Amino acid sequence: MLLIRPKFVALDSSHLGKVAEDKASKDSARLQRAATFEKSFEESGGVLLLCWHHFQELLSHGNEDVAAQRAAYLQSLPLVAAIASFQKEDLVGSVLDLQAFEVAAAFENVSADPEMVRNEAAKRMFRLTSGADLVRPFLENWSALRAGFSASEERSQEVVAISKSDFAGMSDVKIVDLIKGELLPKDAMLQRLWGLHGRLAADIKERGDDRIVDPELTSREFFEDVVSRYGAISTDNPALRILEMFGVGMSEIGPNTTVADVGDLATFRKKLVLLNYRLGLPLPEVVAKVKEERLPSGIIFNAIRTLHPDTRKWDGSELTDWHMSCLAAYADVTYVDKRTHEAFRIARQKSKTFASLARDVKKAGSYSDIAAQLSAPPSEIGAA
Repeated sequence: MLLIRPKFVALDSSHLGKVAEDKASKDSARLQRAATFEKSFEESGGVLLLCWHHFQELLSHGNEDVAAQRAAYLQSLPLVAAIASFQKEDLVGSVLDLQAFEVAAAFENVSADPEMVRNEAAKRMFRLTSGADLVRPFLENWSALRAGFSASEERSQEVVAISKSDFAGMSDVKIVDLIKGELLPKDAMLQRLWGLHGRLAADIKERGDDRIVDPELTSREFFEDVVSRYGAISTDNPALRILEMFGVGMSEIGPNTTVADVGDLATFRKKLVLLNYRLGLPLPEVVAKVKEERLPSGIIFNAIRTLHPDTRKWDGSELTDWHMSCLAAYADVTYVDKRTHEAFRIARQKSKTFASLARDVKKAGSYSDIAAQLSAPPSEIGAA
């Protein structure tokens, strides 16, 4: 546990990559720029806060020499803060570890609001160490981890494309209206589901990440999973089929609950199951006691995911942006890209709870701007 916490600064991976590139350069001007940044950063009192997703973005670069260059930079840092592994493993923690700390706090304090959950979770969430200690496990498993990062990157591209596509056109439909709707035989419903496969494939081809090799296959595999679960459902009512497939009870459905709401609830339930492998708590009690609206990461993640400005193409890196946005509840200063910064701005205006959780969030065109921002007088902080 940290008794006196330093000022944690979570930088965007792109800025860290540029610092690493300049530090490895033979150009004196670039070397000087990196040295000036490091000196200014240290003088600002900041300690770099890192999580698994920083390493994933930095070390998954297609050029292995660039990835090694970045690892060497991180390795050179004398002091860094890291999200701790919930299970006390010798690895930097991911957003899942961050969420595990939150769920544990929410479970132990059933009346705690999001700010109280944040404050309790933060007591055990951080680890101060050297860059060399953080990087060591990655170097020891370099090839396997880089292969894993690549596979994870491909999966993120698919997840973002599928989640952003409204291929079914039912996101805003209320469950209560579906319950009153047309009853279809299971075979007819399965046929209708497969009919949506073409729409999703077309969406992925047109707007999905260009790195998705086979949009048709991505869509087909998604629907094969849906159909495999759908085939085991007993009810004939479309709405009840959706609820049964997602493991959601009628008692959890209100008059305005939409299909999208049920999807979000089901996603959170699956996440709780995954997190409970770390927590080791009675799962029914976790589900009953821990609601996503009590978790700082849930509030921030969902707001940024929803409000992230849309683009013509859906880049798979957005998923990592959403995950790393959760650091804003814990870092004193969090740097994000321009579109994520805009999502934070809108979210603060829309929700007092969000505004109370998200600390100082900034954007910077270059890492040299960061040094100036962190060194600015208090009256200028937050102006970025």
